[in-house]
Amino acid sequence: MDRDTVSKVGLFTGGVALGVLLGILFAPASGRETREKIKDNYKALEAKTKEKLEEIKEMAKTQIEKIRGKKKEEEA
Repeated sequence: MDRDTVSKVGLFTGGVALGVLLGILFAPASGRETREKIKDNYKALEAKTKEKLEEIKEMAKTQIEKIRGKKKEEEA
């Protein structure tokens, strides 16, 4: 897996989390509403993170298969 890809996913996740946090903190709302927004946004961030991790896993599997295929070709 490419370090650049992992770095981009980390930056994306961190940016989303920071944006959500700042948006919640500066939006005028009651404590209950703010807690509900935090919970909802956490769930959304969790889902996006899982989705990105699945994409990374698939990319890693593809790269591993390519490497194994090249190694078999060299052995033959």
